[in-house]
Amino acid sequence: MIRFQRKKKRHTYILIGGILTVGGLIFVGTLYKGSLLSLDKLSWSEPQQVSQLFSTYKENSILKNKLATENQEEANAYKLDYENKVLKKILKAEDQVKTYNPVTATVIGRSTNNWNNELTIDKGKKQGLKIDMNVLGTNGVIGKVSKVFSSTSIVELISSNLRTNRMAVMLKDRKSVNGTLEGYDDKKGNLIIRKIPSEAEVNVGDKVQTSPISSIFQGKLALGKVIKVKPDEYGLTQLAVVKPSSNFNDISEVIVIKAKNNG
Repeated sequence: MIRFQRKKKRHTYILIGGILTVGGLIFVGTLYKGSLLSLDKLSWSEPQQVSQLFSTYKENSILKNKLATENQEEANAYKLDYENKVLKKILKAEDQVKTYNPVTATVIGRSTNNWNNELTIDKGKKQGLKIDMNVLGTNGVIGKVSKVFSSTSIVELISSNLRTNRMAVMLKDRKSVNGTLEGYDDKKGNLIIRKIPSEAEVNVGDKVQTSPISSIFQGKLALGKVIKVKPDEYGLTQLAVVKPSSNFNDISEVIVIKAKNNG
């Protein structure tokens, strides 16, 4: 009798447990209508689900690769178009200084620590380059050769604030006015021209060029345009802020021409 009662209790517990389990599944299914698979689908469709999962993964991989290829092709096309535009500008600038036997060079190095001071080009002694030769960008002078090696050279930029970079310039208005390039505002990207005679008439928009009296630079090479004029700190001369013709943050191709003191 006792054994029968124990067996009956055990069956009762199993029955109650089964009811609770089924009830729990029904409750969860009610909460997530349509989001969970029924028990028969879960047990019979797992292989199909795995197959579909791998198929979707494969399709996504193909789409990602296709997108990456299209993006790369678009980037290559943009790069080619940009290089063609730069080349056309360089060829045009080169034609304007052909009397100086210009040498076209490519920028191959530029240190972030020395960004405004210098860059490295892929031409050197083998191509006839010498120290102090003038270096031009597509829109005007950007610097001079400061060091020459066998097949490369270092160019000191006019955006450098080194004292050796000071140079005579000429401002064009109704008559020529001389000044001295003595600095570069690296925050705003402007050249600073000082020692302009206080009585000289200098206006916003006046062109600024290298001066014929310079011992290194050829005269009348474009430097930029005046965007601001004011008295200097002592009121004895004038100071001009000049927006440069060249973008010093975007130099990829340059032209090197013979400097005065190289004969």
